[in-house]
Amino acid sequence: MTDEPRTLQTITELIRIAAEPGHVWDAIMDPKAGETWRNAHFNTDWQIGASIEIEAEIGAKRYRDKGRVLRVEPASRLEYSYWSQVSGLPDVPQSYATITMTLAADSGETLLTVAQQVPPSPIRRGDGWEIGADSGARHVAFYWRMALPRLKQAVEQGRAAQ
Repeated sequence: MTDEPRTLQTITELIRIAAEPGHVWDAIMDPKAGETWRNAHFNTDWQIGASIEIEAEIGAKRYRDKGRVLRVEPASRLEYSYWSQVSGLPDVPQSYATITMTLAADSGETLLTVAQQVPPSPIRRGDGWEIGADSGARHVAFYWRMALPRLKQAVEQGRAAQ
């Protein structure tokens, strides 16, 4: 594996949530977000430069991923780096993805856009199977398509309960 820069693929998902950006932001920052919508537990204080420890279970396996908080603009923008153990990539700077969550107010609602830059996955082969270079990007797209509706539901149900 070299230290050469990798061509990143950007996966973008967006969702409209019937709540003001501040309420969506609170749900994103909530220490219980892992249980509510992320399907992974984030241990961080969300301060710029802070480390992020991420724990997730996929099937019977437990994964420990990590990252670093890069940018925080409350109720507007969150950006952090992310390295996934599942990616099969070494823990080097070129293997980290950058996730940017942008919140925009729109007529009493929030348009949340998530853009994640994903490095290519290493090609892996087994008896009758192959994981290609785009497998990480496909996994990321699937994750956000599943997670964002759960965030929307948590925010909108939480707003109704207030």
